[in-house]
Amino acid sequence: MKDLEFSKGAIGIGESIVRHVKFGASEIGLDLSEVGFEQPIEGRIEFFRLTEDLFFKGELWTSVRMACRRCIDPFVSDLKTTFSLRFSPTVHSAENDDLTNRSIDGEVVDLTEDAQQSIVLEVPCWPLCQHDCQGLCSSCGTNLNDQNCFCQTDLTEASPLGGLQNMLQSANSQEK
Repeated sequence: MKDLEFSKGAIGIGESIVRHVKFGASEIGLDLSEVGFEQPIEGRIEFFRLTEDLFFKGELWTSVRMACRRCIDPFVSDLKTTFSLRFSPTVHSAENDDLTNRSIDGEVVDLTEDAQQSIVLEVPCWPLCQHDCQGLCSSCGTNLNDQNCFCQTDLTEASPLGGLQNMLQSANSQEK
């Protein structure tokens, strides 16, 4: 993807360039089955050079549509991620090497994979439409965020934990 490619020769030592980017998720190979991208991914990437090392600081944002894991209602959420990378012509030792330090291979640095990974890591594993989502009734499937449900008022008969409720009640009665 051209917006995410930076040429080492395009910048002098001690200089910086800011690039504003905008691209579709499919342009960088993002195909997440449970996530729909509501708008293009936008961002700002600063590229600066000190000696032979290249530094990148980026911020990307978009909106995604997901299904809530508790009530299964679809909802839209803003997604924002940042990253910092350093590319060096010298290979670092294994002790100092981490995901943000890389070696330069050629004249062009392509941040497509880094943008992809950064966005994927920000997608929640357990998306909720709201932090206090009540979910669905386990008996009738009513969305408890929209209306109350009275189909499971007696836990001792209908619930798989009803036996525990009976044991708790009998233990409390024996203590008295």
